Amino acid sequence: MKRRDFLKRSLMTLASGSAIVFSQPGVARTSLANALGTDFRNSLDTIPYVASRIALKALDTAKTKVALLTEEGREGIFLWQPSDFSSYVAADRAEGIFLEADATAANTGAWVRVYDEVDVRWFGAVGDGSDATSSFAAAISLSQFLGFNRVVCRNSTKRFKIVELQITESIEIDLYGGTILGDFGPWGTQSVSGVPIYWTRNVFYSTATNAPSITLRNLTLNGQSDPTFLMAGGTPIIDFRGADAQGRCIVRFENFTLTCGGNRIYTTGSGITSPTVLFDYRNMEILLYNVDEVWINRSTFRSSPAEMVQVQCDDQRTRLRVHDCYFTKSRDNNPETKWSSSGLNVFNCHSSSEMRNTRFWFFGKSPVNWESDGGLIETCEFDFVDDSNGLDFNEAASYRHNQFVVRNSYFKNIAKVGIRCSSSNTLFENNTFEDVNVCIGYDGAVRGAPAKGTWLKANQTTLVNNVVRNCWVKSFNPKHADRIVVRAKGASGKFPVQLIVEGGSVQERQAPGHEATVTVFGQHVNLTAHGYFGDGVDALFHLTGTVRFNGRDCIFAPEPTKSVNTFNLIKTTLGREAFVLENCIRSTTLDAGNDDFLVLSPSFSIDAIHINGSPDFEGTTSTAIAITRDGKMEAPATLQQKKSSTKP
Repeated sequence: MKRRDFLKRSLMTLASGSAIVFSQPGVARTSLANALGTDFRNSLDTIPYVASRIALKALDTAKTKVALLTEEGREGIFLWQPSDFSSYVAADRAEGIFLEADATAANTGAWVRVYDEVDVRWFGAVGDGSDATSSFAAAISLSQFLGFNRVVCRNSTKRFKIVELQITESIEIDLYGGTILGDFGPWGTQSVSGVPIYWTRNVFYSTATNAPSITLRNLTLNGQSDPTFLMAGGTPIIDFRGADAQGRCIVRFENFTLTCGGNRIYTTGSGITSPTVLFDYRNMEILLYNVDEVWINRSTFRSSPAEMVQVQCDDQRTRLRVHDCYFTKSRDNNPETKWSSSGLNVFNCHSSSEMRNTRFWFFGKSPVNWESDGGLIETCEFDFVDDSNGLDFNEAASYRHNQFVVRNSYFKNIAKVGIRCSSSNTLFENNTFEDVNVCIGYDGAVRGAPAKGTWLKANQTTLVNNVVRNCWVKSFNPKHADRIVVRAKGASGKFPVQLIVEGGSVQERQAPGHEATVTVFGQHVNLTAHGYFGDGVDALFHLTGTVRFNGRDCIFAPEPTKSVNTFNLIKTTLGREAFVLENCIRSTTLDAGNDDFLVLSPSFSIDAIHINGSPDFEGTTSTAIAITRDGKMEAPATLQQKKSSTKP
């Protein structure tokens, strides 16, 4: 079918009820059929094809009412509209939709594109990788003027370079798979060595003055960084700001990809003034600051040297939702190597914030630093972290934050701690761990940094109301030094960690060399245990410092032939009735030379240990200590002193 015949058929179809629309003063959107009139078919054969906007503007509008523009990237049907379009033409200086005719002033008429969306290519964005900043700015501005608040590109092969484009009003940018390119180059000089340093300049930004809502959908942002060049300092590729006070600033990333980001940590001598934003630096690729709501859905963040996404707030109003995302530090140009730094930083956001169905893979540092009170993390994966922790609620062992739930998540190949926190009111349940050095860790003695924000609390307090439930350990890595399921270390006897552990592991035994050293390590703890405990080649529980322990309805199953004690009490202080077992059994036989209680350098009250309703828990001891069983104190028996590991 010839192009003219195709146009005829299309226009005749439109005449009978087209959905394609255009804008005119007083009538926001009108069907093409109504605009042309019922007898427009008679003029179909005379519709001119014009190769440029210059030719379109030169047409005789008394004779020609419809024209087809064939200028590359700006193709479309234009209608002559006799009305006052002066404000529209003034708003569209890039001539994407509204064009003033050469012989007729805009206040009496204009050429108007038939449209139902705003395409950035109509405004001169070629899509060949060249700078399209001004074209995007023109398209966004007109879209906001028209009330669409949305710009698109329906060609997924197009690539647009954007440099420092400020967004002042709410907008959605949907490129249907297209790519935004960053401007990577030597934007600074090391003041000491004189060596040029590189980063990717800012692509999009907004300020607190305007605080617009912004959606980035169906696009890739490629920072074009090259790891062969020294990268230090710079500004975020995306920097979106909410207002100083609560409002309705909403930022959304939908089917968004970030790759090859080009920002590194600010360093002295870089020649860049270090911006002061909460932590005195902005070494992240995407910064979302004081935004009221953040939604990150079905998005990918990869191959970027800096912190990939940082969401932070001064007053805890930011409600963060991260769903169905993927983060990796693997480099695109060499996937077997990786960048350092984290994937997601969450600072001082709203307590209802959450992350679901999201995977983090191949990191050196903690993939997630969640430094906010409150958060739900569910059905997420943290896989391969070779120099830090998986999910960190206590970044740099410095801060205390409370009220977390982590459930149904998977942690694998983590060099330090799977879930680390200094917290009260936590629930960690139904999580799976494989080759993680310490699966879950509570650290009481942290510094805090209130000078950088009152919410960065010092931590000389008791950590309370913490629960670990149904923790499944598939295996440990023999190369890891600790190999502990749950570790709780209070700041002191005065400031312990209060913790309930329900079920230390599943009943299946681990392969030789892949077992835990202990299921629970506690130092200065108030510990309650329920359920089955059978993992550990040193002991099931290793307790030191000032301790209170309450075991109820427990099955203790030290693995035979592994020389395992049920409890190691090493330099332990127990007050009156500080250690109580109720309705507990030991279901396996201890090896010769092992005991239920290995005791070294104790400081016990005479009635510290009570065993009630537990006839199948023998309670053998390695040294003479008093045990009260069912209300009656048993005479201490002097037993043979044996050696035992004291490693944590």
